[in-house]
Order: sequence, then structure tokens, then C-alpha cells
Amino acid sequence: MRLGLADLHLFLSIVEAGSITQGAVRANLALASASERLRRIEDDAGVALLERLPR
Repeated sequence: MRLGLADLHLFLSIVEAGSITQGAVRANLALASASERLRRIEDDAGVALLERLPR
């Protein structure tokens, strides 16, 4: 998969917001869509980009 501007915008939104939930809101995506897109980016890169914690 090749990263597009939407993918990079989502990742930046998540990092700036400090959570996938708030990053999805900033990127105007549903949480499930944002989480799946992030998972695909990580799978393609072969590395975890974010540390997932309960809160």
C-alpha cells in the first residue's frame, strides 16, 4: 500500500490529538475507519507506529 495524503493527515491528527478517537474526529472519520486505516498503515510498514493503551 502506498501512503496517501489522507493517511498522513490521519496519522498526524492522531498524534496531535493524543488519541485515535480524537484523531478520527479531527480527520472527520468514524473511529472504526480510522483504527482500521491506521492498522493497515502499520501492517504495511511492518512496525507499530503508536503504543495503544486503554486510556
